Amino acid sequence: MSLKRHAAEGKQYALLTVRDHGPGVHEDELTNLFSPFYRIAESRDRKSGGMGIGLAITDRAVRLHGGTVKALNSSGGGLVLEIKLPISSRLV
Repeated sequence: MSLKRHAAEGKQYALLTVRDHGPGVHEDELTNLFSPFYRIAESRDRKSGGMGIGLAITDRAVRLHGGTVKALNSSGGGLVLEIKLPISSRLV
């Protein structure tokens, strides 16, 4: 996990990056990860944990704060989540 200041389009953002070291996710499924109750094929049973709502909640909360969240596969393996939240001009 890392937290950095990021500048883009004349604005300041907090960029939170979270990475795991698992197998990653098929490219076709990356955008679906943020859909409520969506789980990748290998994780569809409840015994493995989760119901597929965590990333949907994350996406909604981040967007309500004016930010973005995206998922991508790391070149070294694993999944990366990037959360970008605007920094208030009062804090800069």
